[in-house]
Amino acid sequence: MAIGAIMPLCISGSYGVDDLNRSEILFKSLSVFAEKGMFNPFLVVVPEHEVNIVKSFYGDKWAHLHVEVVSEEALVPELASHQSVRGWRKQQLIKLAAPRRLDNPFYITFDADVICLKPLTLDKLIINGRAVLQYEARAQHPKWWKSSARILQMDPLVGEPDVGMHITPAVLSRDLALSVTQEISKLEGQNWVHALCSLHYPKNPKNWTIGRYLKNKWTEYSLYYMNALKQGRFQDYHIIAGRDVTQLLIVHDSHPFEQWKPEKNFSQSCPGMFCVVGSKSFLSPETVWQTISPFIPFDESDVLRKS
Repeated sequence: MAIGAIMPLCISGSYGVDDLNRSEILFKSLSVFAEKGMFNPFLVVVPEHEVNIVKSFYGDKWAHLHVEVVSEEALVPELASHQSVRGWRKQQLIKLAAPRRLDNPFYITFDADVICLKPLTLDKLIINGRAVLQYEARAQHPKWWKSSARILQMDPLVGEPDVGMHITPAVLSRDLALSVTQEISKLEGQNWVHALCSLHYPKNPKNWTIGRYLKNKWTEYSLYYMNALKQGRFQDYHIIAGRDVTQLLIVHDSHPFEQWKPEKNFSQSCPGMFCVVGSKSFLSPETVWQTISPFIPFDESDVLRKS
């Protein structure tokens, strides 16, 4: 069995960072560490006008990872009606819309700034039919959980009220992702993409109410997690990283980058499978790769032979 994967991408990402070259660092790390055939397909979702550029840039280099470049509009055609919705929101919608193209029971979400740290096999992500999920304190982003609860018309204190779901990378259940989009469509009486995008038009008189304003801090993960709890289905699909299993999906030692000791995170003693060197660091892909390349024995000629 393979797991699906999805990564939203813009050639010039947040803060003007070169996310196209950053994504190749992720692919290099997965080429070295991920078991063969683990991802199929691996969707890279880009704006329509960037599809051919990204396809040309990647070439056949990442064919062994089953990378497929598709447009945002092909996956989420509703976005054509919401041209002013900003990129960060589009990325969230894309991750929730992944089941439209992914038939896998589970899929993993990536951003271009994620790095794989060690040998990765499917049984580290899916254990006895349930996906590893990492907790994050709701207090870090309290508005996410409250807004999502308002959209889903549910008690915001459901489950363990102090804990929520960590962000990218995350392993999502296709069933639960479909469930939350269906629930939003039912409650809002309209397509879920239109319902969520409509919250982000400040000039629309409909949004000049406290009730509407308090809904607009949703995220894809807070909606996914809260709806899973509302439906009473969370335990059917997930186990908790660092609690039910000792491993973690992600560690944050790479922040601040200047103080990072990558040898610690790339060692087998580190419980995390991934780290992130985020766009806000303003580091070039070349700088990041120079720092981590001693720990990722990537051979481009060998990868081309695999492809």
